[in-house]
Amino acid sequence: MPEPIPCENEGRSVRFVFEGRAMQGAEGEPLAAVLRRAGIVALGTSPRDGAPRGAFCFMGSCQECRVLIDGILSYACSAPVRPDMTVTPYVAS
Repeated sequence: MPEPIPCENEGRSVRFVFEGRAMQGAEGEPLAAVLRRAGIVALGTSPRDGAPRGAFCFMGSCQECRVLIDGILSYACSAPVRPDMTVTPYVAS
């Protein structure tokens, strides 16, 4: 299990959904950091070999943290957590 990342944001705690699972995070904090702190590292799978994919560079360059937020393709490393958002893994075809 990866080492937990301490929360640097003192924003209010909001609820959102990841893969059908209710989650909480600090509003405005990057989604990838909130998920990583919750122990969620795999955000999707490779279309080629099914290998898990997740945040790698944490600055939007590598595109490994692609997810769908309310049906819109987004990068978890730069998407701020907001109330009632629904997040699902993105699997490229």
